[in-house]
Amino acid sequence: MKNLIEDFKNFIKKKGLKYTSEREEVLREILEVEDHFDVDTLYFRLKNKNSKISKASIYRTLPLLIEAGYIQEVYKQAGHSYYEVTFNKLPHLHFICISCGRVDEVMDPRLNQLIKEHEQEKNYKLLSYHLEIFGICSNCKEALK
Repeated sequence: MKNLIEDFKNFIKKKGLKYTSEREEVLREILEVEDHFDVDTLYFRLKNKNSKISKASIYRTLPLLIEAGYIQEVYKQAGHSYYEVTFNKLPHLHFICISCGRVDEVMDPRLNQLIKEHEQEKNYKLLSYHLEIFGICSNCKEALK
């Protein structure tokens, strides 16, 4: 984790911005999150640890973390953006139930292989990905019967 924090500190300084303890606090907390999260979830996690951080600080830090490649916005639901840590994580799909909001991740090495092939073929450098499939989960499908 120490290297990630140093890399983020260097990223912030290269952008000509001030590296603050609040930005580091947000990064440290995000690296502990194992699931998707929104700003409110992150804010309450920090508050439960007696943090004095404001939601505004979180909102200002998230775009920097996205640009640095640590997180990405993965979906929007009920007016909230949800994020996940992407550092060291393979590309994957998000199946999102439009009825109950359940999100299932699908990891498949073939997806990573396909992306790499097209990245090379098109001479792109992959920075982020956004793969969502909307439908109705098995539980909601059963409830409709």
